[in-house]
Amino acid sequence: MRIMGSPRALRQAVRIALVAAIVVVCGVPSHAASPPAAGRSLADDASRAIGEMINLAHLDYLRDEISLSDGTVVPIWWVYCEPTVSGDRDSRYKYVEAASEGVSCVDDVARAALAYLADYERTGDPHDLDMVRDAFSFIEYMRTPEGHFYNFVLESGARNLKGSTSEKGVNWWTARAMWALARGVRVFSRAEPGSGYAERLEALMEPSLDAVHAFLTGGDPALFGQYKTLHGTTIPAWFVGDGADASGVVVMALCELYQARPEPRTAEMIRMFADGIAQFQMGAADESPFGAHMPWGGSISHWHGWGYHQIRALAMAGRVLGNHEWVQSAERAANSFVTHMLASIGLFAHMGPAPLTYVQLAYGCQTVTTGLLELYRATGRGIYAILAGISGSWLLGNNVAGHPMYDASTGRGWDGIDPPGPERGIGVSFNAGAESTIEAVTTLIELAGVPKACEYTNLGTRARYPFRVVEAESFDKPASGRPRKMWASWTGEGIPSGEFYVTARSGDSFKLSFSVPEDDEFVPYVVYERQAVAPGQVSLAISIDDGEPIIVDASGSPDTKYFVMEKLSDPIRLSAGRHSAAVKFAGASKSLNASIDALVFQPMVEWRHMTGPGCQNVLLARSFAGQAVTKRISVDIRKSAPAAAIEFLVSCYTAQGELARETRLSSPVAEGAETAVLDLPMEPFGYTLAEWR
Repeated sequence: MRIMGSPRALRQAVRIALVAAIVVVCGVPSHAASPPAAGRSLADDASRAIGEMINLAHLDYLRDEISLSDGTVVPIWWVYCEPTVSGDRDSRYKYVEAASEGVSCVDDVARAALAYLADYERTGDPHDLDMVRDAFSFIEYMRTPEGHFYNFVLESGARNLKGSTSEKGVNWWTARAMWALARGVRVFSRAEPGSGYAERLEALMEPSLDAVHAFLTGGDPALFGQYKTLHGTTIPAWFVGDGADASGVVVMALCELYQARPEPRTAEMIRMFADGIAQFQMGAADESPFGAHMPWGGSISHWHGWGYHQIRALAMAGRVLGNHEWVQSAERAANSFVTHMLASIGLFAHMGPAPLTYVQLAYGCQTVTTGLLELYRATGRGIYAILAGISGSWLLGNNVAGHPMYDASTGRGWDGIDPPGPERGIGVSFNAGAESTIEAVTTLIELAGVPKACEYTNLGTRARYPFRVVEAESFDKPASGRPRKMWASWTGEGIPSGEFYVTARSGDSFKLSFSVPEDDEFVPYVVYERQAVAPGQVSLAISIDDGEPIIVDASGSPDTKYFVMEKLSDPIRLSAGRHSAAVKFAGASKSLNASIDALVFQPMVEWRHMTGPGCQNVLLARSFAGQAVTKRISVDIRKSAPAAAIEFLVSCYTAQGELARETRLSSPVAEGAETAVLDLPMEPFGYTLAEWR
């Protein structure tokens, strides 16, 4: 039962009032609306503004207590919290039980502990440590003697022992509990030396360390060093829960512990997991998945944003143990895959394998943002701080919904962004449970510590020039034969774009219509199902604008069928306006189906133009060309400072993230003009940042 009216609650009420006042006066953090005070930089002011937005009041509100049969009181944090009036963010919020799972879980309570620990390191507020102790009380209650954890607890106080999202083992929730305990060891060693609390946490963690070490080395043969093969791709077999993402959490836990207690066994386990994560990285700069670390050993074509800890884990492990190869692996993902996201639509929800916009989560924003911040700490390269700020701006409204996903006046983080529609409005879910709130405040806490990143958090998208996804199920009628639209939210290894794909047999053909906004070169990709059949049995013939058919042989899987995204051809030139693609079954089989999900037309240079207060303008572009090119862009200057010419500061980065050159370009502006011409230089497969006011 919640205790109201306590000094702690009063402190939080005052905190809310102060933050609300800041929001009323400032609206959102404005780092460029006026010159900084003497002795302070724009970055310092931006960092202060982000810091003032951090509000843990709602996270405190989610804390509750349950009583066990013996009278013991266990603190909990509610998993779900919804407005009493559905969709009304201004109504009172109520706790909601997770159906069949429980009311609280180690997954969330461990992350709550991490948020409070991070806030304590930022502010020194003793209230944070009080909440951390409460969180660790719950984590200890859910722990088993062998170092595993049950995840969910029921409102009765009983642990959920058999649920698929709760059962004990070396899994996601054990990894998160270890991460929280390890950071607790590090923080309490400094905050309360001699109290014995850090040592107590270390003792609580020791069986988990034993369990993870046994997981890696205890088998006959040992799991570490074993591999499995999926669709011809070799994948490390020693991931936690078969996930490189979950293993990344274990790496971060071990790194936290190693910084406080540098033991050889801890370093050994870091090396094992980090080596595996680095190995499970796929795709070149222009080949899907574009250098991303894949999350799950059950798929080589599906990437998702939630849980994408691999960049952060590798950068942290590389920094702590001095391994440059791990840092380079993290950089490769950041410079290729992450820049592709940020320069096009912002953040992907999934690549299934086609890039999907929805559903976007605060959890996905947090993992990308904090990964880039850790990469900045590991390398000292300012571009990663800038990219982190752009990624973090998702929380403040720089997203596909154009709506903030965090409320500074209450400290609520909202669940995510769904596709807009008649029943969903703008698509924002205003539920504010533990995960979304924790990930939002954690992201802001991490950003506040890097002033350079904070300069880029208050941006909003002005214009974008991204890839075009042409859904196969949108084919024109009439079609020849009987091509069939197939619904599937999950194929077993991925997510079809638009939740549909099309199957075709001998005699089937159809046409797709699409448009492009300007004359340009595009890299065409096709998303299709590769099958374990003889060559030529299942094929598709695809023609663009009545050109020569391009044959896509859908054979080649050495085991089971799966969807892939591959280049259809070399870059093609398309004029502005409408185009068509003809798709025809071209296989020798009279009975087998060929399946196609989508065509993706990727501009050779994609870009996103963002604006902020004080006439701040930022344009991020990413190249898919294998040679140096110049992209002419007509940029909107209505949010720029009035001037006879626009002065662009242009920074060109290589595919490896190295600053190749920095130059200033000038474009004259006619009186009353709304656009200016920017001839943007691009390095091969690199990216370029242009800034002006």
